[in-house]
Amino acid sequence: MRTKQSCSEEKENGRTKQNSSEDKEMDGRNKKFIAELQKKPRLRRESGLYIIDGPKMAGEIEPQEAEEIFVTKAFLASEASSACSALLKERPYSVIQDSEMKQISDTVSPQGILVIARQRRQYGICEMLAGASEPLILMLETMQDPGNLGTVLRTAEAAGVSGIIMNRETVDIYSPKVVRSTMGALLRVPFTVAEDLTSAAERLSSGEFTSGRPVRLLAAHLEGAVDYASEDYTGSTCIMIGNESRGLSRELTARADERILIPMCGGTESLNAAVAAAVISFEAARQRRLVKK
Repeated sequence: MRTKQSCSEEKENGRTKQNSSEDKEMDGRNKKFIAELQKKPRLRRESGLYIIDGPKMAGEIEPQEAEEIFVTKAFLASEASSACSALLKERPYSVIQDSEMKQISDTVSPQGILVIARQRRQYGICEMLAGASEPLILMLETMQDPGNLGTVLRTAEAAGVSGIIMNRETVDIYSPKVVRSTMGALLRVPFTVAEDLTSAAERLSSGEFTSGRPVRLLAAHLEGAVDYASEDYTGSTCIMIGNESRGLSRELTARADERILIPMCGGTESLNAAVAAAVISFEAARQRRLVKK
């Protein structure tokens, strides 16, 4: 059963009874819907919803993005809840038992808050690049590991990437593991899903998305002819990263202006796709900082 807060607890937390619902056990239909939303990319696409599990990212969304909020009493009494104070003041929430939170959370150790949130409107490529005079873009082809995609988003934010373009075959960016591993970067890094990645590459190269200014396409490739560190990233640049096991397709590689390689010592043949994206992105960031000085 849900528990009721005392008036003093409610005042302490800066919330009102109107914002909390605590008189029933969690609806079985809600549990089923949350479980399916965690597991099914198609349902996330069709509903336009996704799950945020934990206070850090829950505290970063706009209150109007929250469709439903579930919290535990222990969470409301903890310091962690302060990160979500604005959200919980603005939006109604349901207080549930710890056991119920464990049932609906996708994590081994739930942090006490779970939000069913509305997905943000997806950028068009022109819109995504509109504010960048010399955009730095990451293009991802069929990246499959959720942790890799999440790491790429965090890296992109840290390296000042203008936006990410990925194909439909890339793992769903709103899958729970991706969302968690982005550590909030999902809310801050512009991204778009292209139906035809090869066509998008051609249009970038032609300058169609950048007011006639061509974007240089650089393919991270095991058969690269150029050391990545010797390449110039200070102009409009798109770094193309392929699938973890197969790399870039021949079709997309053929559109590249250059194939670049990260030299390695020892018997290592290749780097993790997210690590390769990070190495190249931060070299681009380094060069761009030097130009600004």
